[in-house]
Amino acid sequence: MGNGKLVLGYVHPTEVSTYFHNSMMNLLVADFNGKQRIVNGGGRVTRYSSANISNARNGIVKQFLEQSTAEWLLMIDADMNFTPDTVDALLDVASKDKAPVVGGLCFGTHDGVLFPTLYDFRPDDDGVLKTYRYDEFPDNAMFQVGGTGAAFLLIHRDVLVAVEAKAFSKTFPWFEETSGELYKMGPTPVGEDVTFCLRVQLAGFPVFVHTGVEIGHHKSVVLTAEQYRLQREGLKNV
Repeated sequence: MGNGKLVLGYVHPTEVSTYFHNSMMNLLVADFNGKQRIVNGGGRVTRYSSANISNARNGIVKQFLEQSTAEWLLMIDADMNFTPDTVDALLDVASKDKAPVVGGLCFGTHDGVLFPTLYDFRPDDDGVLKTYRYDEFPDNAMFQVGGTGAAFLLIHRDVLVAVEAKAFSKTFPWFEETSGELYKMGPTPVGEDVTFCLRVQLAGFPVFVHTGVEIGHHKSVVLTAEQYRLQREGLKNV
């Protein structure tokens, strides 16, 4: 049995989104008045991030493992928008053995078009792994993926210990921008969050996203699941 305690970890560029600030304040108040998984679990670990976000993310993990006895680390990006019940919702479905890495449903945007950060890796006819994005996903369900972003990602301590033990990199044990050639993906750049998910799977653990835990992403506007659904309906009607 784990202790159910949680540490919040986030990187920031010295400033954070107002949406994130309000979300974090509301979460901490709810936790204090509720199960106190955070206030009695280790609180928060933060790191300033320049362009080298991998270094900041790894610093958070290292401090979590060395200075906390909490069971879970929740990585959050400083431009995310979430409700106070999202942590409990993830912890309710996560488990040390069956679902030790669970993300919330997050979205990015490219040329004004929203996309969910839900990825899979499948070999082509030549055996080269290709990255595919899931455009469709089940509602309010645990959805196993090949990878997802680190914008709102719950990770069990045992996963982080196991990934470090695999010794992928002494300098960047968990998060690192790498080349796809390391993972039979050809000469393509791989972001630090997807690299982490690939390393998690190579260490023998699955990655899930709980599509019922909808997380907003604050760009010039907040990217939400509802906006994505409306966009999908609009495309179907074209």
